Amino acid sequence: MPRSKLFTKLFVALLVGAGLWYMWVITSAKLEWGGSSPDKQQVGAVQDTRQRAMTQYCTGVVVTPQGTWLVGRLEGDAKQLQSTADVVDLDAVLHGKPVENKDLTPEDSGAFSGLLSGRDKETSFISRLDAQGQFQMVAHVSDAACLVASPDGASVFLLTGLERPEVAGASGDEIRQTVIFRSDDQGKRWTWLSKGLFPKAEQLAWNLKPYFHGPDEVWAWGTPSGTDNESGEDKPGAISTGVFYSADRGASSTPIFAAESLLVSTEYAQGKRPDITEWRDSGAYGEIQTYVTQLDAQRAFIWVSQRFWGSNPDGESGSLAINVTTRAPLQRKAGKWQVGAVQREEGLFIDALVENGSGRVMGLIDQGEHGQDVVAELDTAKLSWKPMGELPSVFAPLASDSQLREKNFWVGQNSLLINTSSEHRPPRWLYWWSDAQISANGVFYSKDWGHSWQRLAVDGYLGILGFQGAQDRVIWAKGNWYNSNDAGVYSYGLQ
Repeated sequence: MPRSKLFTKLFVALLVGAGLWYMWVITSAKLEWGGSSPDKQQVGAVQDTRQRAMTQYCTGVVVTPQGTWLVGRLEGDAKQLQSTADVVDLDAVLHGKPVENKDLTPEDSGAFSGLLSGRDKETSFISRLDAQGQFQMVAHVSDAACLVASPDGASVFLLTGLERPEVAGASGDEIRQTVIFRSDDQGKRWTWLSKGLFPKAEQLAWNLKPYFHGPDEVWAWGTPSGTDNESGEDKPGAISTGVFYSADRGASSTPIFAAESLLVSTEYAQGKRPDITEWRDSGAYGEIQTYVTQLDAQRAFIWVSQRFWGSNPDGESGSLAINVTTRAPLQRKAGKWQVGAVQREEGLFIDALVENGSGRVMGLIDQGEHGQDVVAELDTAKLSWKPMGELPSVFAPLASDSQLREKNFWVGQNSLLINTSSEHRPPRWLYWWSDAQISANGVFYSKDWGHSWQRLAVDGYLGILGFQGAQDRVIWAKGNWYNSNDAGVYSYGLQ
């Protein structure tokens, strides 16, 4: 065979092979083929797959030293799932009497008219794993409900979207936070917290993200006060940080004030980049993320990150991000937290900040201008960030952009777990008529703190039910309730 024909055949074979390989990467990413299954174990089983119905928020598994909990949510009322007499109707607990007919229209339902009007009816089902490995339903409530537990598992909170019952003679200063329930006996009895839980931090209860340090100390936060003092509540030298502290599991809480606002204004960002003439309208203070880390009994830090978007001056490269993070040290003196000198770091945005309870603090940070996060570790002594690696992608090794999906980032004792959403743009010679993009989700874990990642055999969309950080185990199920009749709840070991 002439050498020219041989080279031609080899070239064609290489092109075909490359094309097949490219299609395999794209197809396997979209269809979520592959992924490892390390140390697979069965956590338990549900009696009805609808018990583990997952949504974008407030559903899944929470593991505590005293029990394993499961929250599922369905459209419709509680009658969809059969329950025994000992299952607590939390709507009845709230109103002090049984609800005879939950199918009443808003006009006819009396106390429930405000609850049901203007939104689709849905029910959250709370189950607990028994000694026989079955998730037994213990309660249900007619709204979204996020389950939060103290680190020792002794106290369990349900943060719901239920409106508070109207109280005759209530003034405008009354608590307006949606309903929160608490159980101190592993779900046998529930109490409505009429005074709320950090009520001034967040009005919509399931938006709260309580941060525990030890069994009793807990923090919560909303948005810091700005420089404009629109609420009229701030006083000179006492500006709200939006952060609240409790030493008694939230039974009482104290607001944290600073001598100055922890926010910078849009004008501050514009002054840093006067060459940018077009700015995205994102309010007076841009995109805001707040976090708290408590290092020991006497030291803690408030982190407030802000991001402002503007059009690239070159007119061709899209938008640019102007980032700034404000760090406020907290020192406990005579039992009270006091804010020290505030420091600002230009060019830093903290998109996620998580610690593992053993001194390691990890984050997803952006130190560039395009909103692209990297995994980084915080040096708690120097308060500096060490980048560890990029976010993983289901399209690797093809070029792609990855973002954190739905705040799904966890830190274990010896592992990281992350859920990403990635986008790949095919070469223009494949899609010469348009600028195409392909997106897909994936679940990954790392055993070297973000330097490298391995993909897990877990659905990238609503596949993760929970994470047991102390044992480095991710909890999952085979599909959501409507596309899988497998009643099992499983885990993978990531150590």
